[in-house]
Amino acid sequence: IDNGGPETYSQLLILKEQMNRLASDLKMAEDEVYPADYFDLMGGVGLGGLVAFMLGLLRMNITEAIEAYLSITSRIFSEISLENIDRDTNTKRLRDAIEALIRSRNIPLDAKMNKGLGQRKCKVVLYAADSARMDHPQAFRTYSSRGSSLNPTMIDVVCATMSLPSYFQPVKIGPPRRQQSFIGGVLGANNPTQLLLKETYNIYGQDRRVAQIMSIGCGIT
Repeated sequence: IDNGGPETYSQLLILKEQMNRLASDLKMAEDEVYPADYFDLMGGVGLGGLVAFMLGLLRMNITEAIEAYLSITSRIFSEISLENIDRDTNTKRLRDAIEALIRSRNIPLDAKMNKGLGQRKCKVVLYAADSARMDHPQAFRTYSSRGSSLNPTMIDVVCATMSLPSYFQPVKIGPPRRQQSFIGGVLGANNPTQLLLKETYNIYGQDRRVAQIMSIGCGIT
């Protein structure tokens, strides 16, 4: 799911229509259809990462995700001043909003991204960037992967993928003596489709056929 700032909301509306059609085909109520039941892998960057997190890991239906998205973005961005940006205040507001989201799902605030909620059918990967290498995406997964040793909390990961450096402080992740600083807005990865295709091959192998890719987009590359 793309990082598109306010335009990310349009992706939720388009996905809502897709889920509505699926509910009609299955003769189910729309709120009984959970996207996580129909996707093997979800990924996102920035606000798109927040959406992928809510739908894939928290297993929200579309109505729940839209309500949470509007609440979170209003809480974070409604008071941001473009003339006098206070990154410390903005960072606290962001973390408070994500903590409130986690609490609302009765999940411990220290729950880890990787298997913090046990094994889920829908795998989720969110992307952020090392603040020293903005063109190098770092994947944070809900599952184990070769060569990946970082396993931060869900809160740290969501804050990292959303932490655009113009508005927020970087998120420090890792042991105290080996901490890395991560930010959102990975250069060249506002649309993470290519990254997710590589991830799919790593998980399932090169010989497995991809049945469907849904990349809705929001007009930003």
